[in-house]
Amino acid sequence: MTRRALLGLLMIMPVLAEAAGPLVPDEPGRGPDLSLRFTSAKMPLDYGDRSYDTTSRWIGLSLREKAGQRVTLGMYGGYAYVTQTGNPVTAGMELNGFHAGFSLYGVILESRHESLFYAFDYTYQKVDNKSDAQTVVIDWSQPQAQLGAIISLTQNFRFYGGGSYGRIDGEERVSGTVNRTTTISRAARGGGFLGLDLNTDPDGYVGIEVRLGLTRGGEIYFKRRY
Repeated sequence: MTRRALLGLLMIMPVLAEAAGPLVPDEPGRGPDLSLRFTSAKMPLDYGDRSYDTTSRWIGLSLREKAGQRVTLGMYGGYAYVTQTGNPVTAGMELNGFHAGFSLYGVILESRHESLFYAFDYTYQKVDNKSDAQTVVIDWSQPQAQLGAIISLTQNFRFYGGGSYGRIDGEERVSGTVNRTTTISRAARGGGFLGLDLNTDPDGYVGIEVRLGLTRGGEIYFKRRY
């Protein structure tokens, strides 16, 4: 990792966020890319014999840098906000906290206008809501793999998409008026993603992505290469 990348990482460590969109085009001598990301995802979380619809929203930053000719590593995280429907202990609550994780991106095949890539990421999220009568803490981990393709429609406009596979495992801890610990999960399943990535200036990008499968939702990101 270069000195510039290390300084950037230290600056954003309190508010890391997941890397966003496809990798920026490879150019000799260019440094890491930094992203600002806004994400909303919905999923049913299993609580034993019951399931509650859960909405998770993220705001944060990310840092990615090449670690080899065809491999790029990233660190991410940021603020997290969670609401649920139907769960008595979280009724009317917005739980807030953080998420953080790391990612690995690899290029399988690459040509002038198309490329095939894979990605692995691992995310940890923890949110809570505390009052005089009740404290609720929810945390979960989310490993996921992706396989996708990028197509350059024009010099500044890229379309990308592919398939994904992942799972969610976690725990809800309640103390106060009610005291209990419950295992929560989302069984392993496949899904897909589609996105558009626009190069707004020589080093700036903006994009939008939608997802189905483990979660359903979308994101908007703003990215810059240094």
